[in-house]
Parts: sequence; C-alpha cells; structure tokens
Amino acid sequence: MAQPTSPLPASSESDQSGAHRRLDDLDPAFLRAVGDLVLPPQWIPPRGAAMGPHLNTLDGDSLEFKQHRTYTPGDDVRRVDWSLYGRSKRLYTRLVQDEHQPRLVLALDTSASMATGGWQDKFRSTVELTLQLALIGLNSGYAVRVLPFGDSVASDRAINVLHARQLLGSLRERLAGLEPSGPTNFDALGTASLDWRNQGALVVVLTDLLFDIDDDRMNDTATDDLPKLPLTASERGHLDSVRAQARRRLLMSAQSVAKGLKFLSHPNIRGVLCQVSGAQDQDLSQARQIIDMESGVLQRLAFTRAASRAYTRVRAAHSAALSGAARSLNLGHASFDAGAAGDHNRSDVQRILAAMASQGYAGEPAEIEVA
Repeated sequence: MAQPTSPLPASSESDQSGAHRRLDDLDPAFLRAVGDLVLPPQWIPPRGAAMGPHLNTLDGDSLEFKQHRTYTPGDDVRRVDWSLYGRSKRLYTRLVQDEHQPRLVLALDTSASMATGGWQDKFRSTVELTLQLALIGLNSGYAVRVLPFGDSVASDRAINVLHARQLLGSLRERLAGLEPSGPTNFDALGTASLDWRNQGALVVVLTDLLFDIDDDRMNDTATDDLPKLPLTASERGHLDSVRAQARRRLLMSAQSVAKGLKFLSHPNIRGVLCQVSGAQDQDLSQARQIIDMESGVLQRLAFTRAASRAYTRVRAAHSAALSGAARSLNLGHASFDAGAAGDHNRSDVQRILAAMASQGYAGEPAEIEVA
C-alpha cells in the first residue's frame, strides 16, 4: 500500500525505547473505555470449533436441518445433498443448526504505509484498537485470533487470544514487536482464510487501504478483470471533483482492493473493512518532501494551499471509491482516525461494532451507479 509521507529522521526510531517496551505505557483506561461493549451473537462458525452459548446460523454437526444453499467451491463435499442433486442436477449444501463458539479474526495490516509518522503514530493507535476489539470479542463469547499480515501471512504470527490477561501481557508484547514493512498482499490474506471458509468467522481487516496502481497498469486499457463498483450519487460527486487521471487511478485502486478482498464475500465469512488514517495521512501541509514508503521513491514538494485543497479532495474521493468497493463485496465499512482518540477510541469502536452488526454500509442506497 503506497502512501506518500514525510520521511522520518534516521535517529527518530532510535530515540524510542526497545521494541518490547513500546507499549509499556499503554493506559488500561483504553480497555476500560470499551469494557461494557459487546458483539451480537449473529455469526457463528459451522463446525470444528469449541462448543459455546450461541446458536449456529450456518451449518453444524447436529441433525436439525435448517436449509439448503447453492454449493460453493470450498464447501465440505460431505454436506452435499446428493438426493437433491439427482432430482435437480444442481449441487446444494445442507445447512443444519448447532451450537458453537463464534470466531472473530482481527487482521492487522503491517505494511510500511501503516508506519506513516513513525511506529508510535498510526500503527500504535491501530494496535490499541486491535486490543480493544479483542477484549470486546472475548467479553462477547467469541474465539479471538489476531492475524498480522503484510506481503505475506505467516501462520506462526497468528495470535489466539484465550483470556483477557493476554491483552496487557503476551498479546501486547507480541504486537509491540511488529515492524511495519513492505507492501500489502491481500492474496496472501485470502489464502490464509481457507480455514475460515470452512469454519465460519467474523473478520475485521484493519488497514489504511492505501493501494497504489503502477503506471504500467494505469496505461492498460484492459480492466475487465476488475470488479464494477456500485457508487452512490454523493460518492460519484466526490470522484468527479478530482482530475480525470486521479479519478481513474483511485477507481482502479479501489477495484483492485475489491478484487484482492473478494474472499471476504464467501458465504461462511462476514467481513468488515476498517479504514485507518493517521495525522500525516490527512494533512501534508508541513511536508517538504515525501517518500513512497513501500517503493522508496522520494519527491520534493512545494505544498501550496491549492495543493492542500486538492489533496483533501483526493482523500474524500479515495474514501468514496473504497465505500463502493466494500459495498460490491457486501462488507461492512468503518473508518478509524488514529489521531483523534479523545474518548479512548470509544466512538470509533462503536462505529466499527455497528458495521459488524449490520454487515452493510451507512450510505445512500438510492441513486446507485456502477463505475
């Protein structure tokens, strides 16, 4: 995810404590601020998980039949209703009801753009948000897994959160040792989701969604492999406010995000895109030079007021395009301002929980156009 940002002095990171001490000053009030919030018991894994207090709305191991669903590649072939196939010549999966513990997967973007402003800026705030969502998941009876991802997803980096003591213990220590670097590979995250597709999960992807398009792709007129984005009238207005070249780049970027996250639209997964932004993402007025953190390209800036206004318009258009991308996958979409934590993130967390509960989007369903 490419993002122009003010480069840090070489010594800025060395001025911080060691990686393992980065979160030693974490205020427990961040966790207390959301301790009363809960997730709805609406998305329950179908099988292979620990027993829990929630009724499964997908498929389970009991004998109580619920309904049929069109077979999807990745479904357990043992659940195919072959007698129905003999009558209809179409494949259907039998869904039954069962009791299981629901799963919550918190996918944490560790690409270089997440370190805009340094580790202690946007990335630290996102780590704190991850801890808060993990606490809410535990309090709501979910089995919680934190999954850092970047250019790849290593299974040994996944962190299963079993009890609240981990939040200020081993989980905090492991998250403090993460070093954002490299690009983001949504395909790798999709590969790691194979077990979620079988077992079911509520997946929250915490990412800045800064996905750039290289110049070669920009000049390629063949974009048939990219999905169409349903856009509201107001979102279309934001995109029309920027220049044609910028609009095309932003649309292609959002379409590429939708293509990379298509796995979240699997019937056994409910997904939420949490778009993270930091102070330097939103305001480059003090910048004199910028560097693409994932390619290393450095450029000088003459940042005028007109350029600042244009940058604001581009950010609004970017957010509008990403809303369309989330809608194209039937995902929840929420934003998190890492620079505004006056209430210990409670307001942001409540918006994210609303996106989880609705599995929809807060927008204007009328006047939707396709980009």
